[in-house]
Amino acid sequence: MSARWIALVLGALLLSAVSSAVAEPIMKPRKYYGPIPQSMVWLRGGFYDGASNEEMNAYLDGLVQDPFTETINDFGAAFLIEAGYGHKPHPQFGVRINAGVSFLSSEANGNKDPEGSTVDTLVVDYAREFKVELIVVELSGIYFLSDAAVKEFQSYIGGGFSVGFPRESFEETQVDIDTGQYIQTIESSEWGGMSAGVHGVLGAIYYLTNTFGITTEGRVQLMEGKYDQLQAPNEVNELEDVSFVVDYTGFYITVGVLWGF
Repeated sequence: MSARWIALVLGALLLSAVSSAVAEPIMKPRKYYGPIPQSMVWLRGGFYDGASNEEMNAYLDGLVQDPFTETINDFGAAFLIEAGYGHKPHPQFGVRINAGVSFLSSEANGNKDPEGSTVDTLVVDYAREFKVELIVVELSGIYFLSDAAVKEFQSYIGGGFSVGFPRESFEETQVDIDTGQYIQTIESSEWGGMSAGVHGVLGAIYYLTNTFGITTEGRVQLMEGKYDQLQAPNEVNELEDVSFVVDYTGFYITVGVLWGF
């Protein structure tokens, strides 16, 4: 091949490379978003743990004397769903209201000589459950540790006051231990009085766009309520009203979605 042909081939290759570089930019165009809004709403799910029904469990367990036995399971981790609204009058400061409901259950089972029975030899197997649907409304102040930005985490801390509205119910079913025959069911329920508390917050938001993000949060809550719809036998085997403190102090772990507007 002559030098002239070699020059023509090299020139054609160089022209092709330059044309390709001009037609396809080296860097992909960046997608830009508008400003992140000051107001937001969210929906989250998670669990609530740490609450205790210890006072009621200890009292009822004390009524079961040897040789009878009882197995108790106190409140465990409970399913939680919550929603809320927040507003940032300043890039690093905000206020919000958050409301959620948790579903708690404390259980026990065993055997005993039922109090108030007219049959001295009667022994029953029993299953007991104390359930609570705990509605909590929170008002919080929030401090954001960084500025809000798309594709970045914005963490925050805060705290405030809480108000709880527990719906509490008690049920115990008894059957004859020898025959399996149903004996009775003891039931009671009430909307507990308004319970005041406080809480602390630690969380983060990850904005996928300027109006949509993922939110996760942990909270510690200090709160207690009362249940006074239960009757139990006294020292002379007569039924009387008894009241128990229910400890709703615990912690929340939640994750969900957030919309800004």
